[in-house]
Amino acid sequence: MTERPNLVAEAHADKAEIKLLAKTYNDKTGMTWFWSLMFGPLYFWANGFGLMGLIALMIAIPTFGIGILTFPFLASYAWNRRAEKKATNAMEASKYRR
Repeated sequence: MTERPNLVAEAHADKAEIKLLAKTYNDKTGMTWFWSLMFGPLYFWANGFGLMGLIALMIAIPTFGIGILTFPFLASYAWNRRAEKKATNAMEASKYRR
């Protein structure tokens, strides 16, 4: 019965460490919002966010371009998600090394 609280505490510690690592793996620049507004779906495709570029295109076409105002939010989400994936992979790799 003493194993369970330790596992829960370890899971919480892992999540906290992933959040801290994600900040270091975040490649987002201060001009991300500008570049995503300027280049739209091309920005996403050039940075390796293929699905996000397709979503951006599907937002822009029916809204006659007004949907580009959502692109900076999509870009921020995509970069944060990529950083979190990198941090999770780093955590898993460090666990296997132990």
